[in-house]
Amino acid sequence: MSTQGERSIDASLYHRVLRPRDEARAQPPALLMLHGRGSNELDLLELAGVLDGRFLVLSPRAPFALDGGFHWYELSQVGVPDPRTFEQGLGTLRRFVAEAVEGYGIDPSRLYVLGFSQGAVMTGALALTNPPLVAGAVMLSGYLPLHSGLPIDEQALAGRLFFVAHGTQDVVIPVTFGREARAYLERVAVDLTYREYPMAHQVDYAELQAIGAWLTEHLDPPAPFADAGGSAEL
Repeated sequence: MSTQGERSIDASLYHRVLRPRDEARAQPPALLMLHGRGSNELDLLELAGVLDGRFLVLSPRAPFALDGGFHWYELSQVGVPDPRTFEQGLGTLRRFVAEAVEGYGIDPSRLYVLGFSQGAVMTGALALTNPPLVAGAVMLSGYLPLHSGLPIDEQALAGRLFFVAHGTQDVVIPVTFGREARAYLERVAVDLTYREYPMAHQVDYAELQAIGAWLTEHLDPPAPFADAGGSAEL
């Protein structure tokens, strides 16, 4: 399978798709991969090869052009998305998700979203504003756009799955943003896994291994309970 994938359905965002490597089903789980600022839809696809092979992987291109690449929204400083383009980018992403679920026959209860940098911001925004839509959110080296006027239903966030990771040597989006996200998510009682790695603004192999294990753990249903004697009196 080529890591460059294919583009199969017409949708709001140009994208690439990798079909499941294992256990092809009528309604496969999906992993939506959102690239960072100035990159494109091919940037994160290489990571898919070491993640769970049951996923149908979708990697959309951000809607706005930027210096030979693309971005999800404009910004004047880190942590402050431009309100107009941020709203447009998030709206387009929501439409794409709906189109992809229908067009690829995805299991809507098993849609996971993984984003890096600005893509992590979009991942967080999607999960905060529509918790039932996202089975699990993986935010890498980004931040939660908590001061952007998003309509957040904090009660609906309780128990939702989040994996948040950040580099302690990141000078692009400092680790303080990751820690702010951790504090907020702990307050609203999500099911949070938080990790810090001695790295810059990048994806580390140890981090990727942890993500893969986390995704597989939550993709697999829990084993059925059996008592020591193999039976129970009711």
